[in-house]
Amino acid sequence: MAGFSTYLAQMAINHFVRRSAQSVPAGTFLALFVADPTDNNVTANEVTAPWYERQEVSSWSAPTGVGTSTDNSNQVTFAAVTGSAVTISHVALYDAVTGGNLLYSAPFTVNGVPVTKVLNVDDVFVVAAGDLDID
Repeated sequence: MAGFSTYLAQMAINHFVRRSAQSVPAGTFLALFVADPTDNNVTANEVTAPWYERQEVSSWSAPTGVGTSTDNSNQVTFAAVTGSAVTISHVALYDAVTGGNLLYSAPFTVNGVPVTKVLNVDDVFVVAAGDLDID
């Protein structure tokens, strides 16, 4: 399932409904997945390769008007693929570069259509500023 993780939904309930202050994450990190991590954070589906490391999304646009979405304000670049090709199907946000808590996940899409993306050896996966939409 796409969207807020179980962890983030619980944080929102605790903060806004129960009025229990929650800590703000130190950062948000983009992760790549070969299958759906689900709302419960199936980390076994995250890419595992020597070249791979979650990458920080250091800034986000503010929702405007009646908007309930945001997008990345900075470009996010992963290291070049080495070893063998990998096919990604989902992306996710975490609050840490390793371990941490799943905040959000969604299928990888192009023009709003879910697709898989083959990353071949020497490919560099780049998410341009404004291309990572969270809604």
